[in-house]
Amino acid sequence: MSETITALARGSIRLPGRAMVTMSDFAPLKAATCACAPADDKYRRIDVAVFPLGLVAKQLDVEGVGRLLKWLGHEVLPTSWTPSHSNLPQPTFDHSWLELTRNRHIFVCTHGSRDYLCGHHGGKLLKDLRALIKSRELQRHVAAWSTSHIGGHKYAANAIVYPRGDWYGTWCDRCGGQSVPGRPAADAEAIIDAVVNDVTWWDAWRGATNMTKKDQIATWARNTGHVDDAGHGGSPEDPFSWVPATRHRSAAGK
Repeated sequence: MSETITALARGSIRLPGRAMVTMSDFAPLKAATCACAPADDKYRRIDVAVFPLGLVAKQLDVEGVGRLLKWLGHEVLPTSWTPSHSNLPQPTFDHSWLELTRNRHIFVCTHGSRDYLCGHHGGKLLKDLRALIKSRELQRHVAAWSTSHIGGHKYAANAIVYPRGDWYGTWCDRCGGQSVPGRPAADAEAIIDAVVNDVTWWDAWRGATNMTKKDQIATWARNTGHVDDAGHGGSPEDPFSWVPATRHRSAAGK
């Protein structure tokens, strides 16, 4: 791993809240110029997309990563940048902002070298999502990307939808990781339906990146009426009653 990526990964640990660093084929990020180059040269300068902010920091070296981390360390940051944020510090690195008012980005973990389930189920989900986006002609506002490990491989396939920050684990319990010939898998359809309608697919919801654990538990209980095997309803006061592994799943998208 390059010195620049290492600096980003280590520095992110010290940021307020919880930050996660992954590698992705996200199109606005520049691809390496030569696949045969040594890792240190190939990733000496990197582009970094920061979600849910929608910031793209461009061609950062180690020093640039330090400036990005310092900027991200401020307690209050905008969800998108406008001139009205004059009281906040301007980024001191080359950057741009993604249009997230209408555009949606789905990141699917396909990190097979980290865990087979992510590579197998994640790869199939990504393929189905991209096929569905194309068939529904959603390419202008919806895109699906591959990313490295985002945790929870036992729930694979795993996906995060931005800017909402909804985190899904499909388990592949209905499709068995196999797509129906000539038709995208039901999980991909449910995710796309949720994205297009700007709602949450509660059947596969693992939480949200902008919520605390208590808030996630309360949100899940409020929207699903979930009761665990012991007969307890999930709530912030009783966090151990929330057991994702024992959820009873209904049909996708319902």
